[in-house]
Amino acid sequence: MPPDATETKRRIMQAAVDEFATHGLAGARVDRIAENATANKRSIYMHFGTKEELFDMVVADSLLKVAESIPFDSDHLPGYAGRLFDRLEQWPYIRRLYLWAGLEREQPVDVEVEQYRKRLSAIAEAQEAGQIRADIPAAELMAMVIALVISWDAATASLKALRPEFGCQSSAGRRDAVVAAVTGLIQPPR
Repeated sequence: MPPDATETKRRIMQAAVDEFATHGLAGARVDRIAENATANKRSIYMHFGTKEELFDMVVADSLLKVAESIPFDSDHLPGYAGRLFDRLEQWPYIRRLYLWAGLEREQPVDVEVEQYRKRLSAIAEAQEAGQIRADIPAAELMAMVIALVISWDAATASLKALRPEFGCQSSAGRRDAVVAAVTGLIQPPR
């Protein structure tokens, strides 16, 4: 009977998460993943396929982990944004994976598409009911909410250098700013 590969797969996945979050797809090295997982490259390819397939799996698993950990309430998007902010503060590697995936992968990931489909349908229903603004399509509105949540990660070093003078000094302050911005964003126009 062949040995159980469960532990090896777990170590490979953890090493891949760390590698991809740090270096992205292009900068990641399968050799480093193997070394950090105390596995060989052959086992990575055998269990997970190519580096690109492993990256897609890591991103999909990470985003699904976030999606499943945060209740989504379309008629209270500011609360969702606050909870997403909190979760990404708790799991900052997922923020980085999200950003890397946006930069380096062009094709959608089925699991992620389905999670977004559910959320966008709920937003569209809330728009039709007049609970949130309907002049911005649901997909764009969701993208804006996410962009506000991760806005500080997308800021340049020059802008970040001015935070002590003009910005929030704490994570709680940034969270409050995100919730306030989403609250303003979703208000139906008068």
